[in-house]
Amino acid sequence: GSAEPEHARPEWTILLSTAGHVTWWIGPGFGGRAPGVIFPPQLSYEASSTVGHIAVLIDPWYQGLGPGRSTAVAIDSTTAEYLTGRWSRVGADELDERARQTVDYLRRRSLLPPAVAIDPRVAAAVRDLDVTDGVACAAAGVGLSPSRLRALVHDLTGTSPARLRMWRRLRTAMRGLVDKPIALAAADAGFADQAHLT
Repeated sequence: GSAEPEHARPEWTILLSTAGHVTWWIGPGFGGRAPGVIFPPQLSYEASSTVGHIAVLIDPWYQGLGPGRSTAVAIDSTTAEYLTGRWSRVGADELDERARQTVDYLRRRSLLPPAVAIDPRVAAAVRDLDVTDGVACAAAGVGLSPSRLRALVHDLTGTSPARLRMWRRLRTAMRGLVDKPIALAAADAGFADQAHLT
């Protein structure tokens, strides 16, 4: 099996057990056990799976997901089997389309909230955070003040643009680790060096 210590991510997290079930805890209490589970952004949780799991991370501005509710949502076995089959073999060029299909499918099954209106300026600024010279530059690029961008991003994700920027860089580095030495993956993701990434 595998386990994830208590943490919260600024994204929607979908955990799918590859066999068996996922067990999760919210804060000090038992959360549930199911073939899969959906965690909204900033919900602090701990999870483990009996064999292993697939973790799908989807940004809250993607498909109007928004911040969601402060509760985990259990995924039934039929839904988990379908999604596990879809995500167990996916290429990098298919990620956006697979994410769109996943959100649509989960909404049809009433496991995700209806789409919320996402300010396109915020979505654009957040997408560019990891390639700009900071929040002020990203805000200027979309015609917002840094303080307004910070407030809008916090409303959408429950976290700051600076934390999102670090998270996006970390995700870029993790993807790079598949086929690059750690120092190169760190540099390509915008970290100062390997130690900074570590």
